[in-house]
Amino acid sequence: MKKNIGAFPALYPTPLTLVGAMVDGKPSWMTVAHVGIIGHDRILISCAKIHYTNKGIRRHGVVSVSLVDEAMLPKADCAGSVSGHREDKSRLFDWTVGETGAPIPTASPLTLECRVVDNYETETFDNFILEIQAVLAEEGVLTADGKPDYEKIAPVLFEFPTYTYLRTGKRLGKCLSFAGTKR
Repeated sequence: MKKNIGAFPALYPTPLTLVGAMVDGKPSWMTVAHVGIIGHDRILISCAKIHYTNKGIRRHGVVSVSLVDEAMLPKADCAGSVSGHREDKSRLFDWTVGETGAPIPTASPLTLECRVVDNYETETFDNFILEIQAVLAEEGVLTADGKPDYEKIAPVLFEFPTYTYLRTGKRLGKCLSFAGTKR
């Protein structure tokens, strides 16, 4: 029998992302795990309103959302642990400027460059609706036909209730390949 354990966002783990935006002429970085796909051309990032980086997202309307791999994790964890209100995080990552003007961290194997199309605000969160402008990937993490290979990317996952980072697992099978199994 199932037990009611409360009301909280229990849909974890989710990919840990590094979100970048320009604030006062410098990149600001924060980690965001409250991410979602809301169409084939849009994603959502949900960020507490108090975050310093939100200021740049609101002002410029462009943002980078990057997958974090294990090599990036120590610096990404720092980006998520330190407030931009108190400490300059602009030098945590080497970066380039994307076509939209968003900062693109060179360390990430895969980055989505996005424009803000809406903000669904709640009392304490900005829920930025982002239109994907470009997906930037290192060539070494692509399949032969140019698609992202997530086994090669090996994105770090975040699990909320215990604030734990996890590795991605092994491939279980092709999607829609289990249709012939007994129901």
